[in-house]
Amino acid sequence: MINDFEKLRTKLHESIEIYGLDSEETRKISERYNELVNFYYQNERQYHKDNVMNVKYLESVKYLRKIASEFIKFPTIQEWNCYAKQKNLLNSESLKYISGNDWHDLRNRISWNYKS
Repeated sequence: MINDFEKLRTKLHESIEIYGLDSEETRKISERYNELVNFYYQNERQYHKDNVMNVKYLESVKYLRKIASEFIKFPTIQEWNCYAKQKNLLNSESLKYISGNDWHDLRNRISWNYKS
């Protein structure tokens, strides 16, 4: 199953390169990726600490906090997706899915956690 995740993630990055972040093709691949995640985890958002998705999620949140603190503003979805692609991190849709929050709530949670 991990190979399926990796293949689809690679395909997603290729689509972003060729068609852009907001293209129909990229959106379809992203939706397939989310369906694969849903199937694999049976809608559970609890991951084992060594699970690759958990590791990538924690790494992505760490960088999201870093960016927010360095630039004193939380990145837009488009800004984050560009950065995430360059750094091989989870995109906004994956972060929203795993956290169970929309981008606005994720921003508030990360900003609050950063201040504490």
